[in-house]
Amino acid sequence: MEWIPLVSTALGAAIGVGSTLLADRARWRRDRAGQDLDVRRQLYADYTAALSRIRTALNECAQGAIPAAERPQRVREVFLTPGAYEIRHQLAIVAPPEIVDAARSAFVVLRDTRDLLVAGASVDDAAYVDLEKRFDAAVAELRSVMRLDLGAAKSITAR
Repeated sequence: MEWIPLVSTALGAAIGVGSTLLADRARWRRDRAGQDLDVRRQLYADYTAALSRIRTALNECAQGAIPAAERPQRVREVFLTPGAYEIRHQLAIVAPPEIVDAARSAFVVLRDTRDLLVAGASVDDAAYVDLEKRFDAAVAELRSVMRLDLGAAKSITAR
């Protein structure tokens, strides 16, 4: 008879400690998932902003009166400045494969645009116009898969 209170106290303590540990683990997982989502959201914003800055800078090079001797260096310089290469490597570590693939596709279009401008093309060339359209489509796809990964609504206007 003396063991019953001792056993019930020990069992109650074990249940209490166990439930506290389970609750703490669940809270940790939830917090970790939120932190991971925040990291991806920031990387996605940084990457799309870098792509936008590259596109704008390349467009200015295509329209500008840069001397032919300086143009290749200037085009390469504005292509590298926003840091899209570095952010792409970070995305490859934390983002799902469909994001990494879409991010690469958009980047490749800009890289092709860079190469076209280095070769001497201008904003009026058909190849440049085609690359602009391809970039718009690639970025639209990239944003779509990013929004899906973040759990955002399909359209910000469909609320």
